[in-house]
Amino acid sequence: MFLECSWALTDILEAELMEARGMSIRWYDVLVHLEDAPEGLGMNEVAERILHSKSGLTRVIDNMEKAGFVRRERPAEDRRRVLVFITPGGRKALDAARVVHRDGIRRHFSEHLSRADRDELARVLEHVRTHVRPLRPGRVSGGPGR
Repeated sequence: MFLECSWALTDILEAELMEARGMSIRWYDVLVHLEDAPEGLGMNEVAERILHSKSGLTRVIDNMEKAGFVRRERPAEDRRRVLVFITPGGRKALDAARVVHRDGIRRHFSEHLSRADRDELARVLEHVRTHVRPLRPGRVSGGPGR
C-alpha cells in the first residue's frame, strides 16, 4: 500500500508539474539540490543527491543546460571536474514549479491526513529512512529530505 501510494503520488505530481510548468520531477529534483549549492555541485555529487535514478543524468543536465536552467564549468584548479550551477532562469523556473509541486502535495496528500496523522507518519518514516538511507546503492546518506 505504501509503495502504491508513493508511486501514484509521484506520477500525479509529475503529470501536474509537466502540464503546468513543462518540467519533469527529475528536473525539479536536480534544481532543488543545485539551489542549495551556490558553489555548484560536481556531476557525481548531483547523482548522489537526487532521488531519481542517476542513469542518463548527463543527458538530463545537457537538456537542462539547453533550456537555460543550469550551466556547467570546469574549475581552473581541476580541469577534470565539471561543476553544475543553477542559473537565474533555473531559479525562476524552480520557484514557479515549487508552487505547483507543493500545491499538489497538499491536495493529494497532506489534506487527507490530520495533523496527528502527519506527525505520526513523520515519526514512523524517520525510523525507516534512518535504516534505508545508508543502504541505498550509489547515494549519499544523510542530507535534507525533499
